[in-house]
Amino acid sequence: MLASQLSQVMRFLSAGGLGVLLYYLILYTLTDVVGVWYMVSAVIASIVNCSSNFILQKFWTFENKDAKNIHWQAGKYAIMVASLFLANLFLLYVLVKYVHLWYLAAQVIITILLTVISYLVSRRIFAN
Repeated sequence: MLASQLSQVMRFLSAGGLGVLLYYLILYTLTDVVGVWYMVSAVIASIVNCSSNFILQKFWTFENKDAKNIHWQAGKYAIMVASLFLANLFLLYVLVKYVHLWYLAAQVIITILLTVISYLVSRRIFAN
């Protein structure tokens, strides 16, 4: 059981890691190269990140091949993503504006926290 769960966590982190790398690349490029406000960059990067994660997490990480419940799962996943998205923006703004952290350092801290929450919620959404 422990090896299976560890394998699942590793798949979750791998699939999510791809999205996170893409997120940071878009966030940095839009903010520092293009000159877009970091909050707008975070919105765009989050949309790209979350779009790919649903399919990877459902079919690969949690090995849920059930197509009957995909609309229900997508709805629950969308609610989770929207909640985490709003939490990300709020925390990013607070840590940059009031704690005076560099936006990328703040985002790393937030990413770690929200990854744990995302795994726990996703596991429930995609439970067979």
